[in-house]
Amino acid sequence: MVRGLDAVTEDAVGVLDASNGGLGDDMWAGTDLNTAVRLLTTLPSRYPVGEARDLTRRLLLSSATPPDGGGPVADSGTSRLLAARVAGLVAIGAPGDAIELARAANSRQVPDHLAQSIVSANFLRSDLATGCDVLDQYKGGYVEPFWQKALILCQIVGGKGAEASLGLDLLREERGDTDGVFQNIAYATAVGAQLATQQLETPGTADILTFAMLTVAKAALPDWMLASNDPALVRAMLASPQVEPARKLALAHRALRRGLVDAGDVVAVYDGLGANEEAIAAALLDPDSVDHDVWLAYLYLAARNQSVAIARSEALWEAWTLAEAAEVDDIVLATTAALLGDVPATSSFGWLAAAATRAALIAGEDDLAIEWYQLVVRQARSVADMARATALMWPEMRIIGRNLSAAPQGEPVGTEAQTAASPTGLPTRIAAPTTDPTGRIPATGTRAQLVVTQPPRAPVPWSPTRLARWIDLAGNNAGTADIGMALYLLQILGDPVSEENWRSAPVNAEDSTQAGAPIPSAAALAGLARAAIAKRRAEVALYAMIVLGQAGETPHAGVVANVVRSLQSVGLETDAQAIARAALVAGVQ
Repeated sequence: MVRGLDAVTEDAVGVLDASNGGLGDDMWAGTDLNTAVRLLTTLPSRYPVGEARDLTRRLLLSSATPPDGGGPVADSGTSRLLAARVAGLVAIGAPGDAIELARAANSRQVPDHLAQSIVSANFLRSDLATGCDVLDQYKGGYVEPFWQKALILCQIVGGKGAEASLGLDLLREERGDTDGVFQNIAYATAVGAQLATQQLETPGTADILTFAMLTVAKAALPDWMLASNDPALVRAMLASPQVEPARKLALAHRALRRGLVDAGDVVAVYDGLGANEEAIAAALLDPDSVDHDVWLAYLYLAARNQSVAIARSEALWEAWTLAEAAEVDDIVLATTAALLGDVPATSSFGWLAAAATRAALIAGEDDLAIEWYQLVVRQARSVADMARATALMWPEMRIIGRNLSAAPQGEPVGTEAQTAASPTGLPTRIAAPTTDPTGRIPATGTRAQLVVTQPPRAPVPWSPTRLARWIDLAGNNAGTADIGMALYLLQILGDPVSEENWRSAPVNAEDSTQAGAPIPSAAALAGLARAAIAKRRAEVALYAMIVLGQAGETPHAGVVANVVRSLQSVGLETDAQAIARAALVAGVQ
């Protein structure tokens, strides 16, 4: 069947184009509609690295010429492609993006084929009223379990407890006691009864509708809900007022380590604590006086509250040192790295450079990492510790700093005169920090005051000497890095790794940090290879994300290399480098 004009128009909409992170108007070239929809509905909601989630989000939000074709399952009146994209955004925990994409297609109302996703998105944002407004406009009938439960929930929200109770009776008669916890919460809430703690002790289904019903009941979220690994639910719970601060902090830190959220989500929880400086100072003087997760938050807040660059840098150093001793430096480095944007990478702060580079690498702040690494390199000629640090971080830095003049994707490159590098390899158009005479950081808290123009990334040139030095250091410190993975990724990205280098890499599987990692399905790996050969950009990105999602928390080097090579083949070089860097950094920790 040929799709109608409205469906084609909907398929093309998006909120990102090639200038701000989109994958390009021609990203679907060569991919047929049924394949696109099948892959979109197969996308995982969880990924081992945050960079994969970011690429997924950008793909789903990209405006582009729709895929060709139709077929026996194509719908002539509505867009299955748009529905799959909106549902995908909800699944990865981006409900605001899902709502924005739906509005781009139809600003006046939510069409029926998008309604379930938009109701879910609003429920995840605890915006029950808007979600119920969308439900009221739905014309598809309340036949499926989702709609039956959502209708009961909205009847309770609208003060129609008797109707909700009748609906619950009918639901139980029709479907049996398939979700007793949801029904118990709904029955109690419908009659205005307070939920007893024991009513929530039995685990129920940790899904969007149960979360929303607990929101209606204004009940504290039970442990079995907080234990969910669904990124959409986790992000919703971190924003929910029904989770007390201590439990929210524990949830945030667990989720960060499992890749369910990013550092920005955790920092938002820190900001919501409302802690005063006296409480923070007292806790840092006596860490045992506060909960461990609170202490981690206070390390961040203590550094953020410093408005003078030297005080900020010293607070960061103290936070990183204490966190390393407590073996939680991965959390603290990730959350505090963005604070480096207000500390100038100059010789005055050279003592911080190596630690700052590592923090930026862990946080995925690649431009910050390049900036601080260049300072490490300049000091390496005279400071032994800096020379060692230069070698230890060289593979990761080479991965993200290999382009001599390429700006990050989506950012314009200036003219040749504006972006020419100085003899030191640093951009020439960096202005002095615009601080006051006391060195106070401007209140904006951004890096805009440090840079006149957006410079290209400074180069990290290929160096066989530094690679050999890194191999020596890694080989003499067992467990600190996977030599084989680093060499493989560098070679995949195009570097001339030598046979001598490879002879230094252990070939025993038990010596690899990826030993025992799951292998994705043959169909997904073969699909990725076929799409890469045919240069089908969106299809490559979709298969790459499916492969990564199947690869477990520590993907095998071969899986990462396949993903990196394929993304490179369709021009997604920056994404390829970011995923390679993330995988390599994860193997070093």
